[in-house]
Amino acid sequence: MQDIVRYRAMESLCRQSAVFRPLESWRLLAEAEMWHHKALQEIASRPLERADVPPTARTRKETSSNASGGSRALTG
Repeated sequence: MQDIVRYRAMESLCRQSAVFRPLESWRLLAEAEMWHHKALQEIASRPLERADVPPTARTRKETSSNASGGSRALTG
């Protein structure tokens, strides 16, 4: 994950630098595109994970629901 953050930061820095250095903007924008593609490659190489639940909590939750039959009836 740190690589993705670093790639995105470098992309942003290159794009910002291109604004203030018009004579070098073509090179800086090309470099920004390179960092953008590196970030996309890094994202694509990672397995899909659920972002809302950590893997350990998800495992515990799934095993407890399977052990109890998956649903509970309310008594009252």
